Amino acid sequence: MNYLKSSSALKADARAKLLGKYQTAVSAYVLMDLILSGCLTLLELTVNLETPSGLLIYYAANFIIVLLSAIFVVGQNHLYLNIFRDKEFRCGDIFIGFHTCADRALFAYLLILLKSVLCAIPCAVAAAAMIVTENYYLSLAVAAGAVFMLISVTLIQLDYSQVLYLVLDYPDETPTQLLAHSKRLMKGHRGSYFYLIVSFAGVFCLGLMTFGLGMLWIHPYFTATKTGYYLELLQKENTKSE
Repeated sequence: MNYLKSSSALKADARAKLLGKYQTAVSAYVLMDLILSGCLTLLELTVNLETPSGLLIYYAANFIIVLLSAIFVVGQNHLYLNIFRDKEFRCGDIFIGFHTCADRALFAYLLILLKSVLCAIPCAVAAAAMIVTENYYLSLAVAAGAVFMLISVTLIQLDYSQVLYLVLDYPDETPTQLLAHSKRLMKGHRGSYFYLIVSFAGVFCLGLMTFGLGMLWIHPYFTATKTGYYLELLQKENTKSE
């Protein structure tokens, strides 16, 4: 059986690949963060949140920014894939998703968001029923719905965690095919990927303790490790098909 590398091995690979390349990786992260946070700040400064129309505009614009972030993530993934594949890379790679696969990335991401929202319906219905009827025994149903939502959304995020990489490597796949492909790749690997993500919790806490400055090192390290995991999944899939 072709096992994936351990989390420690993946992290070691990530550090090795980033050696001498942190300046570009950090610049790309800062640029992406400035654009997205700048959009959010501008939105908060210009929209009147005290009116219903203002709130509607605010939440609609927030949703658009979330979608834009997915395209930036595609560009970021392109940069890290080039690093791992020893290809030319540059800070401007974060914009590549806008002129290569924006439509497929957006639709695939929308499908993931929709699946996640559907998981929240039982909790929302139970909460609404409790408020309307003032029957606080329904709080048990709300709690059960919240647990269901948390577990379901976590599984969805794990199953489709590779979509924004696959959209680059498989330009002929439709959004629904990309979701199916990611789920196929992640079959049997949810636990190891979840462990990999959680293993960064301590490092992220340290980053917060430095008022975010530590994220300049942590984010490239984290993203490079996830990229290495994706390439391991691809290698295993290709080995199976031979």
